[in-house]
Amino acid sequence: MDNGIRSGLRAMRQRLGMQQQDLAARVGVSRQTLSAIEAGTTVPSTAIALGLARLLQCRVEDLFSLAGDAREIEARLVADGAGASAGSSVEAGKLRVALGQVGERWIARSLGGDPSLLLGTPADGIATVPRRHTGTVRVRPLRDVDALRRNIFVAGCDPALGLLGRHLEERLHGPRLHWIDLASHAALEELASQRVHVAGLHLDDVDEGSLNAATVRKRFGDQPMVLVTLAAWELGIAYRPHEGKAPRTVADLARKGMRVIGREPGAGARQLLESALRKTKLALEDLDVVAIARGHRSVAQMVSSGRGDGGITTRAAASPLGLDFVPIAESRFDLAFRAEFASDPRMQALLECLSSARFRKDLGAMTGYRIAKTGATVPTEPA
Repeated sequence: MDNGIRSGLRAMRQRLGMQQQDLAARVGVSRQTLSAIEAGTTVPSTAIALGLARLLQCRVEDLFSLAGDAREIEARLVADGAGASAGSSVEAGKLRVALGQVGERWIARSLGGDPSLLLGTPADGIATVPRRHTGTVRVRPLRDVDALRRNIFVAGCDPALGLLGRHLEERLHGPRLHWIDLASHAALEELASQRVHVAGLHLDDVDEGSLNAATVRKRFGDQPMVLVTLAAWELGIAYRPHEGKAPRTVADLARKGMRVIGREPGAGARQLLESALRKTKLALEDLDVVAIARGHRSVAQMVSSGRGDGGITTRAAASPLGLDFVPIAESRFDLAFRAEFASDPRMQALLECLSSARFRKDLGAMTGYRIAKTGATVPTEPA
């Protein structure tokens, strides 16, 4: 019988590794009663609901909600994770989306982007996209609205953001991190347009080093901003071994006539390549760029498959595919967000997870990552 109550008790109990009989005994009910409460066929008394919440160290709202709470949400639609508000690029009909509140506004981000992430990411809701729309859609939530309010959108190109999200997800009542795979400048534009909460960036010059803080200052002006380091990684030339064209410098990409996999404008890897080429009196136009990849993994995959002879990417992306690697620079990947967001519980949970010993050890075991500065705040003002 439908009593209008949705129960998340079983999922919470299993997540904490508790046995049904043990929890029933501790809260003072029979196992059969607890089973009925978990199934949603029995509504617990106030005392039992409060007792369960206390034992599971959560709120009653985390365990039980009204089925009628799944009201539609009006949200601004961002299509394909590419930063453009939905228009002709999204067909009319139903669309799986991630939902999050950025400021006072709901943002719905299409989950129709990276095919490798598409089926592995549960949707927060289903958006109804009319034939003619101005970027605003109605979304039917698939999760509790209070839980959706704890979602956090992080844009950036470092795959370690996916790892951070999984660590955050394992924490009790932790926010759900949705990673939007975007190049540095595109991520900053998403942050400036208030379509994400956090932007990740790595922008470097071979002589000046990290330009992250300077870029953030230039883009956001007098707005108080915070920069926190996720990690440092090696950027360089990935190429297939035994090709007979082994490069030693970026100049060899041109001198050896290598087919280069390039990156889109605004990518940190492209900026570093252009900077390194200038030192050798060369320019991007002197290279045989045969394809443009979106993301470090895509560069490595294209080189590995033979679409190109080499490209600029991270050692972390090159190593699993058996590619040889020539380092050019160590790049620092920072997370940028508005200073006012630092006190938000979602950001505090993310920073706590980022600085945790478990996450640092996990990340540090990945090829090509340096974690000495992980969790450290980066000065945003010039020295």
